[in-house]
Amino acid sequence: MKLKKLSAVLALIMGLSAGMISSVTATVPVHAEETQDTTEKLFGDIDGNGVVDAYDASWLLRYAAAVGAGFTRPLEYFIEIDGQMIPEEITDDGDMLTIVSWNDNDLKNMIEVFNEDYPDVPIQYVNCGADSGDGASVKYQTFLNSGEDIDLFIAESGWILKYINNDAYSAPLSKLDITEEDYADAYNYTIEIGTDSKGVLKGASWQAAPGGYCYNADLAKEYFGINTPEKMQEKISDWDKFAAAAEELATASNFNITICASLDDMWQCYATSINAPWLIDGKINTEPAREFTKMILPYIQNGSIDVTVSQWDKDWMTLGKKGGTMGYFFSTWCLTKGNQLEQYCGTDGNWRIVKGPQEYFWGGSWLCLSPNCDNKTYASDFVKYFTTDHDGMKKYALQSGDFVNNKTVMEEIVSEGSNSNALLGGQDQFAVLKDAAENIKLNETITQYDEDLKLSLRYALHAESIYSAILDNDVDAVITQFLQEAKDKVPAKLFPDDAIDTPVETDPA
Repeated sequence: MKLKKLSAVLALIMGLSAGMISSVTATVPVHAEETQDTTEKLFGDIDGNGVVDAYDASWLLRYAAAVGAGFTRPLEYFIEIDGQMIPEEITDDGDMLTIVSWNDNDLKNMIEVFNEDYPDVPIQYVNCGADSGDGASVKYQTFLNSGEDIDLFIAESGWILKYINNDAYSAPLSKLDITEEDYADAYNYTIEIGTDSKGVLKGASWQAAPGGYCYNADLAKEYFGINTPEKMQEKISDWDKFAAAAEELATASNFNITICASLDDMWQCYATSINAPWLIDGKINTEPAREFTKMILPYIQNGSIDVTVSQWDKDWMTLGKKGGTMGYFFSTWCLTKGNQLEQYCGTDGNWRIVKGPQEYFWGGSWLCLSPNCDNKTYASDFVKYFTTDHDGMKKYALQSGDFVNNKTVMEEIVSEGSNSNALLGGQDQFAVLKDAAENIKLNETITQYDEDLKLSLRYALHAESIYSAILDNDVDAVITQFLQEAKDKVPAKLFPDDAIDTPVETDPA
């Protein structure tokens, strides 16, 4: 047998009986550009291209998993679209709604609220094998090919396009009887991000993700003499004022307290103000990275930000409780019950939120439908409850503190004054962030490489090898490091011709 991957065949042998494989090979449409005219079928050659490879293994294992779960339809259930074999329809043969993500930070709150109104729907959360959203961007590809049970999966804004633009990984929400018309009250950018390159709605977000600056009210009073969020907002209402406040705080605290937990927080905020896209004429646009580098270098040089602290590392997570930082740039999902505000800043209620130097948004998550979903009714009920049902969304917002993706619901809550966040001293974060949510615009700048490029600048600014260049105001050296960091993440064809020496070609799928 001519094999591309021995592991694929081992998986076939271990996972399937010879009878099952031979019974399905003759029923599947031909796939792949390497199609050969073969009169004799190879054992396990699903697509009939003359070789048994990882593609065959992937689909046979999916079929085997389905059969093991009680799925009885033959492999004609799969059809070929754009060279990919995908299920023709969503079924209701399963007995449990399976939702895949990299953590349950939002899901634990969602499942709790949902099961109060749908107590008979069994739900299980499955971790895709990643410990962060960045890791999930890579892990999902392996997981979705594994044949594991999956009905819905959660994707982030920075890399959702990798999966909704691939019909083998995601199915139209219309298969759950959900259309774009159901989202007349949603924030428009969430529809833009959830729509694939063919104009098909593939992802529905239950949340809008405007962000603000969360600060320690006790430290603000001690070092700035500020007693109210209104005065704090005046103090840091633009980036020049923010920089002045940062230097003032560093000096007054003998460099023991920073204005922000990490430069990465500031980058998350700043990046959404840049109107230029990351790609121009098919090439990486380095201006967003250059602009931020110019802004952040003085913070590093005068000690008002600690370049050794990186977002999501242990030091970053503990600075709030230790009193080592005045604040964090937090998005709405950081403010929900049990999440970052509570974990990193404590429960004393001595934190507040303001808009900060600019309006911004950070991330957000979308519910996406797996083509292999076998719980159509459960999946439809779950997605609709959190993304189209007015009462369900309002209940979830008030119980979890999440900023839901429905303008009418959020207007009602703010006008009623029904939300009070004890962690913020009773402040209503929705009232502070509502205008920012209304103003989120993508201007058609989003690409599937955005998160990779944003991360690359973060890594470049934290690189020890670049620290002397930072002290010398060598912006070009930082940009070169940024492109070096990016070369293993995005295809070489996207790099400017004179960017770096022969970037490594990668597969962006």
